[in-house]
Amino acid sequence: MLIFLLYVGLLIGVLAVYKDAIKRDVSNLGFQMIGYYVLASLPFRLFWLPIPFGFLICLFLLSKPMHRYKKQKQVASLLGFIIFIVDAVF
Repeated sequence: MLIFLLYVGLLIGVLAVYKDAIKRDVSNLGFQMIGYYVLASLPFRLFWLPIPFGFLICLFLLSKPMHRYKKQKQVASLLGFIIFIVDAVF
């Protein structure tokens, strides 16, 4: 239950970052940010060791120098990585 509340809380944080970017008339940015958030929070478990494979994919996708709204997407993926760490600890 605690993990679920933390997950929802960080999702609300992603949407708060999206609120700042919505002033620029962007289509589908909210869905992209939620996608980066969920992708970064996905664990890949090799035996008993969780590996942040989803976060590594996010870093690869955001490595392009001319990426639109890169900062907002990085924040969303970092929040997803925080959820991954919390899930790995608990």
